[in-house]
Amino acid sequence: MKKYLFLLLLFGVTIVRAQTIITGQVIDEKTKETLPGVSIYVNNTTIGTITDQNGKFSLSVSLTGKIEVVASYVSYKKKVTIMEDYNGKMITIALSPEDNTLKEVVIKAAKGDNYDKWGSLFSKMLLANTHSPGSCIIKNPEVMVFYFDQEQNQLRAYARGPLIIENNNLGYVLKLDLEEFNYDFGTDILRAKYYTFFEEMKSPKIGMEAVLRQRNLAYYGSQMHFMRSVYENTLTRNGFKVYQYKSIKNSEKERVTKLVQERINRDTKIKSSVTYDLNKLFQPKDTAEYYKLVMSQNDILSADTTLTAMRRYTKLDRTNDVVTFNTHDSLMVNYQQYLDRYNKVITPEQKADWKLQNESKRFKGKNTIMYFAEDGGINIQSSGYYPELRLYYQGDMFERRVAQLLPWDYKPG
Repeated sequence: MKKYLFLLLLFGVTIVRAQTIITGQVIDEKTKETLPGVSIYVNNTTIGTITDQNGKFSLSVSLTGKIEVVASYVSYKKKVTIMEDYNGKMITIALSPEDNTLKEVVIKAAKGDNYDKWGSLFSKMLLANTHSPGSCIIKNPEVMVFYFDQEQNQLRAYARGPLIIENNNLGYVLKLDLEEFNYDFGTDILRAKYYTFFEEMKSPKIGMEAVLRQRNLAYYGSQMHFMRSVYENTLTRNGFKVYQYKSIKNSEKERVTKLVQERINRDTKIKSSVTYDLNKLFQPKDTAEYYKLVMSQNDILSADTTLTAMRRYTKLDRTNDVVTFNTHDSLMVNYQQYLDRYNKVITPEQKADWKLQNESKRFKGKNTIMYFAEDGGINIQSSGYYPELRLYYQGDMFERRVAQLLPWDYKPG
């Protein structure tokens, strides 16, 4: 039902080069004393360490371009340092003590706005286990605090420490530092911001061969794959087609969705638990069944699509080594994915040499709608990373959240 999901992540770059060493020291901002045991990592990568007894650290970075170095420590405010020219540089990171915001929230939330009531909704929105239900699990839900603001009709989530998330399908354990989580029930808009560090599981439950297949499935057709292809001008070769897009929306589904949302909003205020079961939300049963039928329909009744060339919307900036992408049109991106009988991705480059006995059963077309919410466009780096937060997604790329998230130093194999 959500209209938009703002995942406000600034990612590191993924092009592998010679190893660069970043060294530094973490200190207390007031006392200037060094801080041992601080987690230091490059955001959304597998690159990380902790400070030694003298507060010092060293990171071996195989990336180029802008990166975010995150310093995370209990009872201190998280510090994010954006670095671009970091070869051979030593940095000093000063951390300041955490303020009383969380303590105030804990007091406000004491009446039962806890994980038992809000955890299911929070996990669904953050993780989105749509591809493989239950594969991605929050291991320490006790650190979460939820506060429902009745006046604003908004749910806010806070964490007393990093969330530890076990992604069994992709074979990673994530440490997720939650910066912001605010869901507005009235507008159905979620704003979420977080930083992540990935660690490889030593012995994945499903086996490493299966993990590698799942990682390929998560990568191919993703936002990361698309933006890298835009930068390299290899969209067609990589299985992407871009269309100008106009649509006629399903007005009856919009009407029913609004009614369902209003009923859920009402229940959040008067009941101790939140339900999304239409049979419990609506009586008589015939009404609930009709709403179920409508909610299962497509959001769009019909769409007008015209195949277009991405070069109409992009321009290479050689000075800054970026590709600028901007348009006032809504675009539909179609990704054509082929799988073999072992559910392994067959890339478009490989398809010409791959004999498929029953191609129609192996083809999966995935669509994403994208458009800019404000003027200015985005500047795509060689990794697919772009710092501007103007591009909205609906469809397949929108649904690939934490459960389908890969580190930006990932290379498909």
